[in-house]
Amino acid sequence: MGAIWALLPVKAPGQAKSRLAAALDEDERASLARHLTRGVITALQGVRGITGVALLGSDPQARELAREAGCRWLADDPALGLSGNADAALVTLAAAGAGTVIIVPADLPLLGAADVEALLAAHAGGVTVVPAASDGGTNALAMTPPGAIPCRYGPDSARLHLEAARQQGIPARYLATAEHPGLPGVWCQAPAPGPPAGFARDLDTVDDVRWLCAQPGGGAARQYLEDSGICARLRARD
Repeated sequence: MGAIWALLPVKAPGQAKSRLAAALDEDERASLARHLTRGVITALQGVRGITGVALLGSDPQARELAREAGCRWLADDPALGLSGNADAALVTLAAAGAGTVIIVPADLPLLGAADVEALLAAHAGGVTVVPAASDGGTNALAMTPPGAIPCRYGPDSARLHLEAARQQGIPARYLATAEHPGLPGVWCQAPAPGPPAGFARDLDTVDDVRWLCAQPGGGAARQYLEDSGICARLRARD
């Protein structure tokens, strides 16, 4: 598969976690987003076989985080949207020698290196998708070669990515998780060697934050929620 890169799109603080505005103020949302991003970077950098991690965004703080973590920084164009910017980043990484790119969101609090290694073990070229547990989104998208299909982020994107592969005759598979065991009606499926549970749930809603507060682990983001008093505040409302 050649050199393997991970691509991590990062939103600006003012846009990060806007669906949490009812429970967290802007500073808390920005801090939570930074802790989530650091946790995902740490997981990706611990994966055997990954050549490098690239952050995609326009926020100066995220760019500094990329520098501190030894990641490559790719500036985005707000006019292109997530899919357009991801497509452009794939072209850049392919030109730099990447044979495979895994696009991973920056808000997977339980992601570990073993989850990513399970994805790579199941990926056999073409396109591999790990669906989000709740909304049909895409919590991991692996492509060999990079840009094999155009990105289709947004509602029901897991199915749309698979459909794009079908239309172009590209081998494709999706990996079931414990929380999302299937995508009924899709044309392909390959089971993971072990359910990549760390991909299953991202952090979008207040209920997701409550869920993370109840996890025994949870990494840096879970620790921030406890130390900041956010978990206690949410528990008091229940």
